[in-house]
Amino acid sequence: MQSGGAELNVGCPGGPGGARVAPGRRPGPGAGSATVDQLDAAEHCETLLQDTLDAVRPAPVWQGAPARAGARLSLPGRESELLWYVTRGRDLLTVVSLPRRTALVGVVERHWRRRGWTITSLDAGRERPRVAATTPEGYRLALRFGELGEAGLTATSPGVARSERGPVLSGGVDHCAPPLPYVSCPYWSALV
Repeated sequence: MQSGGAELNVGCPGGPGGARVAPGRRPGPGAGSATVDQLDAAEHCETLLQDTLDAVRPAPVWQGAPARAGARLSLPGRESELLWYVTRGRDLLTVVSLPRRTALVGVVERHWRRRGWTITSLDAGRERPRVAATTPEGYRLALRFGELGEAGLTATSPGVARSERGPVLSGGVDHCAPPLPYVSCPYWSALV
């Protein structure tokens, strides 16, 4: 949520989808002649997530997390324009051992820095490390570990135009907890 604004979340079942486009190729709000709507933003979120996962070696097993979309009110002092956002995510199914969690966060952090994205938060704690970043276009990404070792990677769009081309989400509200990881990997699951 943007500081000082109000936000309404609408969740739905969803998974990976959208075309893969090279990161940085889709214009952000105000960057180019085309207006970015929720469908464009959802596609770009998918691209950012895949780009991040492609940087992790060995590749972890993941599944699509429930998609979210909603409305965000403008910050105080600005026009009372209603902006829309979308969030896409991935739940990691690979068991990442305690010693390897900070390594995974480090791989993602370095990748985001190489992309020129601003690291907005970094917690290298052993049990629940996390990192968050913002792209120059205003997309926000985060990798977080939960209490039981579950890990989630999310990408949230900046305020965009409401999509008139079709539904951004389908189905009802889904408030499922992220799944616990169960896939073993010789590297990420190692207790070294």
